[in-house]
Amino acid sequence: MRVGLVFLLALLLSACGTKEQIKEIDADVLERMNNPKLAHRDELFELKLNIGKTTFSANEPISYSASLTYIGDGDSFTVWGSHTIVAFRITNGLDFDMEGASTSELAATKLLKNKTVLYPFVKSGGYSHDDPNADFWRQFYSRKELVLPQGNYLIEAVCVFSLDESVVDSHYNESVYTMITVE
Repeated sequence: MRVGLVFLLALLLSACGTKEQIKEIDADVLERMNNPKLAHRDELFELKLNIGKTTFSANEPISYSASLTYIGDGDSFTVWGSHTIVAFRITNGLDFDMEGASTSELAATKLLKNKTVLYPFVKSGGYSHDDPNADFWRQFYSRKELVLPQGNYLIEAVCVFSLDESVVDSHYNESVYTMITVE
């Protein structure tokens, strides 16, 4: 009888070890999902995330943009980076992450005081052809509209420029973000 109980206990413990582990959402992503930041303003810039709603139906295209306004002291301000100075990121904190891609050229972009520049969302990123989800990503990037699978997502607009031509220690590290839900 005792041997049977030990055997049963060992069987139960080994069965528990084979269960698939539940993934947890990245803590930083979860923090930002729970604390949206739709606007950022400092002495140089105002950055806004423009989105009309945060709940979408399955297969509904999601439209949003970001806007950047130079509000500093001068008549204009030149920033340095690629030709894209505002990039977009979308993640669920688990297995969906569109971080955006950027080219490495150094271009000057002149921003005029109090003139708001609108940056519509565009997909940007990549995947490896041997990625187990390559078919999903191929379909995702082939469609112009943003359509996401069911779930909660952090959408973020990120400044990807530097404040001077040397680029060293002058990167402007600001972003705006919110959580969206696809039902």
